[in-house]
Parts: sequence; C-alpha cells; structure tokens
Amino acid sequence: MANNLANVSHKDFFNAPAVKAKFQEVLKGKENEFVASLLSVVTNNNLLVKASNESIMTAAMKAAVLNLPIEPSLGQAYIVPYGREAQFQLGYKGLIQLAQRSGKYKSINSGVVYKAQFISYNPLFEELEIDFTQPQDEVIGYFAAFKLLNGFEKVTYWTKEQAYAHGKRFSKSFNNGPWKSDFDAMAQKTLLKQIISKYGPLSIEMEQAIVADNETENEKAAPIDVTPQETESLDDVLGNPTVSKAESVENQENPVVEESQNKVAVSKTETTTPKVDEETGEILGGEQGELFKELEDLM
Repeated sequence: MANNLANVSHKDFFNAPAVKAKFQEVLKGKENEFVASLLSVVTNNNLLVKASNESIMTAAMKAAVLNLPIEPSLGQAYIVPYGREAQFQLGYKGLIQLAQRSGKYKSINSGVVYKAQFISYNPLFEELEIDFTQPQDEVIGYFAAFKLLNGFEKVTYWTKEQAYAHGKRFSKSFNNGPWKSDFDAMAQKTLLKQIISKYGPLSIEMEQAIVADNETENEKAAPIDVTPQETESLDDVLGNPTVSKAESVENQENPVVEESQNKVAVSKTETTTPKVDEETGEILGGEQGELFKELEDLM
C-alpha cells in the first residue's frame, strides 16, 4: 500500500479502500465522516498540506484509536504540522472527555484566571482563592482541578508566563499549532495533564493519549512535575493499538474544600501518623527499627 500511494494527493490517499479499511477497524462505521473531517483539516492548513500522507495518517490514527474528533474548533484533538510531518496533539477538552469516560472522576475542570478575580495562591497547601464576581479583564494565569469519587481533590495554578515558558520550551509545534492559535486552551491542557499524570487515576485511553501527546513535545527535556506511570507506546498505530498496564490510584487524605458566596478557596493538607508503643513511646514498624536491627548485627 505504501509504495502505491506514496506520491498521490491527500484526497486520493485517504479515500483509497486500503486506507479506509484501516480507519474502519477502529472507527466501526464512522470512518467516512472521520476521513472527511481529516481532509478538511489538512486542506485548510497551509503547512499541514505539505506534510506526507503517511505522517498525517499516523497522527490521525492516534485520534481515531482514542475516538476523539480532530476538528480544531472542538478542542479535543489536533493534527499539527512540524516541518514536513504531521503530529497528533491532545486538546484539554479531549483530556477531560477521556477522564469522564473512565468513571473515576466526580468532576474535572480547567479555566483562565483574570487579574481582577485573582486573590491568592498558596502552592505549599494548594490553596487557590478566586472571586468570580469580579470582571473578566486581563488573563494572568490558568487553573486545573479535579475531584475523584473517593473524595480526593487536586488543584494547581500557573501564571501566564509559566505556561508560555513551558510551551515554548517543550512543544515542537509551538510556533505553528494550537499553541499559537489557541494559547489559553493549550495552557489549560498542560495543567490538566500535569496533575492527572501525577495524581489522578489513568484509564488505558488516558495513558495512550498522554503518551501520544508527549511524543509531540521535545524529547530532550522532561515536562515539569510529570511522573508518568508505566505505559506502552502508540508507535505502531497502523497495527494493533498497544495496551498499557493497569491503572492505579494514589491513596490520599481527603482534601478540604471551603466555599463562600462570592469566593472560592481550595485547600489540601496531607498528614501521616506513625505507630507508637503507648508504654515506651517507641516508633513501631518504621525504618528506625530496621536500622537499629542492622546495627546490632554489625556489633
């Protein structure tokens, strides 16, 4: 198929029966609609239209496997140009969609923070206070937050300068893709990916999406504050999609959410209490006891 279709137009390539059959395997009857949307995206982008058919298909197949639409206005997934190649890029709405599908999240959200609304942010205890009754003026930052069904909550905040620095440093398509056309949306995606990758339960689809999205970022430097769980790659998207290992959830103390009529404050405090012998005051079951035991063996 590759030899016969290597030099044909995008339209002829993606309307070829062999190519549509690949999309049909994962889209189950929705392949015609998806291919039509893909061709529209490609032909309306002066840089993307120069990309190879194979790279466009690889990027599009990643979105198809995740069942995410690639229409840019929907903000769920993008096909972006990088040189003469096309790459998949996840949108923040797509990440929220995958989190909702997992059934693990009670709520998940992200948004912009305006100068008049911002009150304070304490990164130590993750307390963000915003007055939503104030006007939406200058955008100064972004927030992302989620709450699990078990009560665990997470919230984070970045200034606009932090988001810009991250995108410029890590995104290979920073000057051509949605980072340029829809900066606010990409900043929100970045924050959501940060907290979900490190603290949230990941379904197989979510892991696949994050791995695929990370492939669009600069491999020379790891994203800040992201500790991805073990996953398998989506490199072989034209064959059988890879399946990653089972999801896991960190056991966390339930956070405390404080709300007032006009202001929202989110706080989270985690503590751990060691087991102590009530008569002697000795710490039980800890590393201290193991250390003393090793010292006794050496004496």
